[in-house]
Amino acid sequence: MATEERQTQTGLVVPGFRQTARLFGRALLLRCPNCGRGPVLENWLKLRVRCGSCGLRLQRGEHDYFIGSMMILFVLAGSLLLGVLVVTLLVTWPDVPWDLLQNGLPILMIVALPALFPFSKLLWLAFDLMLRPVTPSELEWHRAATREFDTERDAPRR
Repeated sequence: MATEERQTQTGLVVPGFRQTARLFGRALLLRCPNCGRGPVLENWLKLRVRCGSCGLRLQRGEHDYFIGSMMILFVLAGSLLLGVLVVTLLVTWPDVPWDLLQNGLPILMIVALPALFPFSKLLWLAFDLMLRPVTPSELEWHRAATREFDTERDAPRR
């Protein structure tokens, strides 16, 4: 059985500042980076299969597409924790509340990961669209695909 995953038809593109700002701005507003509309969230921790407006499949047809979003999620959460730590140290020096930091920062990490989750997925999609813009033929394929992603490893349904 041949794979039905779709590879983009365009090569890597160096985008301009306006296009980059538009894609990332739409992602930060939790909208589809491609069209700027949506809906894209099924619930806070789950994206829809495709954009409710333009039909772009939010995984772009690859079963392991969002591995990069995990990196973005951990960088965002780690940066947030580092910022809280630095601000706390600067504001409270020399009487730093070490016990509060020792107990509070892990709790903040547990809260930050699900809070930043949809942003990381859409930021990764925006990054991908920035470097590999979607073509009209690819967008048609996204609209016509019946499953979220197809791979050779999928067993036939009975």
